[in-house]
Amino acid sequence: MNDILIQSNKSRTQIVNYVMNLLINVNKSIILYYYKNLKPEDISIKSSNDDFVSIADKKSEKFISDQLIGFLGVNDLLGEETSFLIKNYDKYLHNSPLWVVDPIDGTKNYLNGKKEFCSMISLVSSMVPIATFIYYPLKNTFVYAFKNFGAYIVDTNTNNSSLLLIKPSKILKLIGSGGTKGIPENYRQSILNNLKTNTERLFIGSAGIETIMLAKNEIQFIFHGRVTPWDHSPMDLIIKEAGGCVYMAINKSKFDIKSKGSILAASNLQIWNDIRNLIIPSDNPYRKYKN
Repeated sequence: MNDILIQSNKSRTQIVNYVMNLLINVNKSIILYYYKNLKPEDISIKSSNDDFVSIADKKSEKFISDQLIGFLGVNDLLGEETSFLIKNYDKYLHNSPLWVVDPIDGTKNYLNGKKEFCSMISLVSSMVPIATFIYYPLKNTFVYAFKNFGAYIVDTNTNNSSLLLIKPSKILKLIGSGGTKGIPENYRQSILNNLKTNTERLFIGSAGIETIMLAKNEIQFIFHGRVTPWDHSPMDLIIKEAGGCVYMAINKSKFDIKSKGSILAASNLQIWNDIRNLIIPSDNPYRKYKN
């Protein structure tokens, strides 16, 4: 384990300052420069017709990688766009410690001029996130967490920082976000119908923004049909460090960066169990699905 990297308060402060400045700078110099300013030739398709990548994604990932590789003596990095080019990125998941980078989370929102996008970096040790960072540029918000040291939110205008703590919800209807993409079609429709029928489901389009919303008590759950190292390392660590609950949805196993299948995050264990029983009842055949 490489948790020694985050054990001292001095080290954690150094890491926060370095990563926060890095994410602010990459957004100022690249991401916000291209925001609402992309040309058709700046956008291409990756794995499917609804999986897009832009010149801003590529340039910002390179910017982050150049600054991040070697920091803290960590020389292995897995980026979302790099993984697409490598294809068989699974072989990198066992590298430890490992930087995991999503330069623009919520690419569709970004391309469509919506505000719900962010940049995310995680530090992973033995396939488990031990430090993670989200920067929401249009809200001047920086959120971070260290394993066993809590989750925090920073106003980057004032540099004021406060502890994130998920509180018991007084809302009667279950409000959350997410979707069923990635679940096999023969299971997907019933789960989607259960989500629509039993919850008030918002459409956010960014795992990082959803994570911030749950940690700030604005929603009660996040359900995703599939996981990735870059999207769900921040979700897993921040929600748990803020007092919430995160498990893989089928077998209630803990998340790590090699996990496959659907994931569910919730304000607490009771809500987690309630949501799972509503959208994937015990008699639903998806409960027995093997990824």
